[in-house]
Amino acid sequence: MKPDPRPASAAAADPAAGAPLRRTPVATRGLPVAALLLLAAALLAFWPPYLSRIGRASAYAHAHAVLGSAWLLLLVLQPALVRLRRIAGHRAVGRVGVVVGVAFVVSGVLLSHQGLVRMSDEAFAREGRFVYLPLLMAALFAAALALALRWRHAPALHARFMACTLLPLLDPVLARLLFFYGPRLPDEALYQLPAFVTTVVVLGVLLRSLPRDGAARRTFRHFALGVVVALASFFVVPDWPTWQAALQGLRA
Repeated sequence: MKPDPRPASAAAADPAAGAPLRRTPVATRGLPVAALLLLAAALLAFWPPYLSRIGRASAYAHAHAVLGSAWLLLLVLQPALVRLRRIAGHRAVGRVGVVVGVAFVVSGVLLSHQGLVRMSDEAFAREGRFVYLPLLMAALFAAALALALRWRHAPALHARFMACTLLPLLDPVLARLLFFYGPRLPDEALYQLPAFVTTVVVLGVLLRSLPRDGAARRTFRHFALGVVVALASFFVVPDWPTWQAALQGLRA
């Protein structure tokens, strides 16, 4: 019989290896509820700029909206399949999810580029710096998705990285809710703070729930630190002349 090349901890947690299933990872227990709440909040957040004028939106916007909604519904379905012990179904949906996730990232980048190209010089002077944000969120989503795929045989890490694909979706929803329905803030960059703070708190909770020793905690800690640094870069990088010049080149 060929030996299992995976680490013992991963093989023991894999139902296909014949071992008993462990209890559902902590990161997935609230994931379906969180995904549904975010989907409901997105309907409210995107009503003024998109849903109320949906006939005027671009094909990129429609594709991004459909793919984002599909991803949130996938995050509801996947944990349910695990709880029901439908492992084959979980894996089949996961393969579809990879395609949806990659397409979601690509549509987001194309939508950002389209918005950048359509900006007038005056609009670019006011809002051009914020193009950094959707590109950053697309990169963080792609990183979480890639790591979830990389650690698919380690349930504790896989579940956490899947949960982390929700975090880049917080900013476009929470910032719009605050902008359209909340008080006016003195600086537009402040609209990002609720999502950024929530992201840091969630990362801390997911990290603390891992065993103190081991590769899983180290791997997730590195990811969490990278996300925090990336979020902090939003307050610095968009004003760099190099970044401004790159955006001007994309507009040409």
